Amino acid sequence: MMIIRLIILVALVGLLIFAYRKLTGSGQSENKQANNPAAMKKCDQCGIHLPQEEGCKHKDHFFCSNEHMQAYLDQHPDERD
Repeated sequence: MMIIRLIILVALVGLLIFAYRKLTGSGQSENKQANNPAAMKKCDQCGIHLPQEEGCKHKDHFFCSNEHMQAYLDQHPDERD
């Protein structure tokens, strides 16, 4: 009989801790940062993947550098403005 009371007590404490964390939002900022890596894009010229903030864009195309954008546009003149 005593073991059942102990199990119920442990379950209640666990439930209270869970409810407290859920209501206060503690521990969520660390999880969001860990699960939110930088958005990666593929260069249309060389195929390398890099963070979107580090590349450059022309229309719907993404490039790792201005040189690759220029090389791509030289190979595809119909893509120019």
